[in-house]
Amino acid sequence: MKKISLFYFWIAWICPLILVGQTDTLLSIPEIKVTTTKIRNHPIGTLSKTWNASNTATLLASNVAELLNNESSIFIKNYGAGSLSTSSIRGGSAGHTLVLWNGLPIQSPMLGVLDLSLLPMNSSEEIILQKGGNTALWGSGAIGGVIALNNLPDFNNNTFTSSSIQIGSFGNTAQRFKIGLGNEQVQFVTKVSHQEAKNDFDYFVASNLPRRTQTNARFSQQNILQDVYWKINKNNTLTSHFWQQFSTQQIPPHLAQNKSEAHQKDQSTRAILDWQQTRNALILQGKLGFFKENQNYFDDASGLKTNNRFTTFTGEINGQLFWKNKHQFFVAASHFYTQAKSDGYEGAPTENKTALLFSYRLQQYNYKIQTSIREEYVDGRLVPFVPNVGVDYQLFPWLKIQSKVSKNYRLPTLNDRFWRGAGNENLLPESGWSEELTLTTHWKNKNYTCVFSVTGFNRNIKNWILWSPKGGSFFWSPDNIAKVWSRGLEPHFAFTFFTKKINIKLDTGLDYILSTNQIAITIPRIAEGSQLYYTPEIQGFANINLEWKRFYFFYQHQFTGEVKGFNKMLPSYHVGNIRIQYFTKKTKCKTIVFAKINNIWNKDYRVIERRAMPPIHYQFGINFIFHKS
Repeated sequence: MKKISLFYFWIAWICPLILVGQTDTLLSIPEIKVTTTKIRNHPIGTLSKTWNASNTATLLASNVAELLNNESSIFIKNYGAGSLSTSSIRGGSAGHTLVLWNGLPIQSPMLGVLDLSLLPMNSSEEIILQKGGNTALWGSGAIGGVIALNNLPDFNNNTFTSSSIQIGSFGNTAQRFKIGLGNEQVQFVTKVSHQEAKNDFDYFVASNLPRRTQTNARFSQQNILQDVYWKINKNNTLTSHFWQQFSTQQIPPHLAQNKSEAHQKDQSTRAILDWQQTRNALILQGKLGFFKENQNYFDDASGLKTNNRFTTFTGEINGQLFWKNKHQFFVAASHFYTQAKSDGYEGAPTENKTALLFSYRLQQYNYKIQTSIREEYVDGRLVPFVPNVGVDYQLFPWLKIQSKVSKNYRLPTLNDRFWRGAGNENLLPESGWSEELTLTTHWKNKNYTCVFSVTGFNRNIKNWILWSPKGGSFFWSPDNIAKVWSRGLEPHFAFTFFTKKINIKLDTGLDYILSTNQIAITIPRIAEGSQLYYTPEIQGFANINLEWKRFYFFYQHQFTGEVKGFNKMLPSYHVGNIRIQYFTKKTKCKTIVFAKINNIWNKDYRVIERRAMPPIHYQFGINFIFHKS
């Protein structure tokens, strides 16, 4: 009850602020785009993929985990509907994906990961996926890749609202609302969402056993986001972002259990204040961030109760200088202070991190070069500096070559360092070098475009942290005991055919990734040269989009090769999803009606062993969009 009351308190608090944004006087000020600087969002030498507000409405996703699972070839470790979802990019661990919100990391410093299913699609206007090592630009954890969520203003769209209602199988319902009010100087944007599901689907345990109904699997989440954009004058902009989130997850029994009474409650508060000044060829930016999370775990059957919470304060200043249209210089300094508390800690450990970053980009008519270096100081210790160098070269009008070499690292988490009776404060950062090469070619005429790219990558990480028993005891503790070699190929093909009446798009990719341990380990038993757990060697996708008049048809097919679980091999599987929608559009209003069928072939499969995935299920919804420029 307290959670619901606080949720609606924020709504009541924010609505008056929105109304203040309406004014009778319009000031004509040139637009300043408030976002993370391009030199970091789109680094040289690697491919990145961007989804923005204009195309997320047509996607088969309600959260970031679903988006990446449907629209990219990275592996999403999904523990089941309404449960934890993390990523593995290019054979890395979940902690090797850095998640950013408006340029600041938001994953837990205690665990080093973030549940991607808790990031709703309407929480940001732009989502960027960067594959490959980017530690020099973003810091610890960016070994496999970066997922960046950005909130962006649209001062040309002064008044707009959007709302959606969705219902689906297994008690799945969702309501989302967004409103923006303001003028060419000030804009207020508020987003509210609520989603819940029972997830009481039937699934197979074994061929010789009857189907079982999943129990204790309810999920509920509420979000409130408030963005304020203020053009102080033609050179200065002040922006604030606020995000309050509540979620409750029951944890269902796995296939070896008959019953579960476990559940978890999460509450997070995120706030960012961002100032930006633009003067001729110089951009200055300052950021302050505050992040607080509280996680409570309960198991009524065993009486177990745990509480984990942390608070992080962060600040960053950066500057970007453009010189003679060829040179870009970027300098940044940041500091992070974190305090964590847990039933598993003694006291309240803290972590202080200070980082310096320098990046330079040279742009000529047919090539670009970017080099970056970072130095961090963590709790009184210097982390060895990390460099990277990237090159884009337009060899022919139809052929582009990209290459990057980088050193990357991930710091030990607070749990690794401070867990009572097990933590190891002498752990070294996981670190190593990565290299990649991409060839991209394209053809086009008046009715079609065709793009083919292939990326080859190689990465060696030493001091990989694993938890294992020590000295013949039953207690596990972390240590730098593994060395992992990841390498692979990522071909991608996109074809678009368009006329005045119809658009057809085909998007396909098939990744081949080997990520093997190079040191034999006894417990957990890992043979030298064996593929890492839950890391498929082959994963592919094929998406088909068809637009005709006011109709939109989308089919998405995914293939995941067999993976090694902790107890047995999990077989490969195919999953298909369909979305059909129809929209009506007037001058200022747009209505979208849609239907989705997920797992249309009704496949019985497992992403994580002993965790059931839902059979064929349905979702129906309607979206209303209104805008007034």
